[in-house]
Amino acid sequence: MSGTRLSPVRRIAVPASEAEREQMAAAFRVALEGLYPGAGVSRVVRDLARPVFEVGWICGVRTGHTGPALADVPLPPYVLGTALSSLASAVGGEAPGPELLQLVSYHGSVEGAHGRYWVTRIHREADAHGQELVTYRLSTYTQGRLRDALHGVHAESVTALPQHFQDAADGPFLARL
Repeated sequence: MSGTRLSPVRRIAVPASEAEREQMAAAFRVALEGLYPGAGVSRVVRDLARPVFEVGWICGVRTGHTGPALADVPLPPYVLGTALSSLASAVGGEAPGPELLQLVSYHGSVEGAHGRYWVTRIHREADAHGQELVTYRLSTYTQGRLRDALHGVHAESVTALPQHFQDAADGPFLARL
């Protein structure tokens, strides 16, 4: 053996390009759309998952593993759902039910009121056994105002949807508050 010494190759780190970020954003959006509507993944978990997804995506792009061969081959929805639920568990779990100013689908006992509403109040109290009881006030947004529609709604009567009020077309309303 010769006395040749192998030295590590030093490479310069290069931040993600605009094209890589655009590809990642589109792929992340498609992956989230693959979740079933009642998945109820909170905004906090999505915000935590996005940078992890970004690192994986950019590594894949740079190693050539996200090419056209995978373009029309979506992941099964449970794959991303499992990953996001694992992330939610790792960060202490998700809050039970939807967040304030989140869009929900109401499917409770008042059948004539089934539909989509904004959560405008979350009320938490302990029941006689010390268990937390959570109820919601749901509102509609009409003529530039949130209007109360249902109150005392239990968590099992609503399914959180991925849209929040500030993300909606009417979002500038919040800037005026």
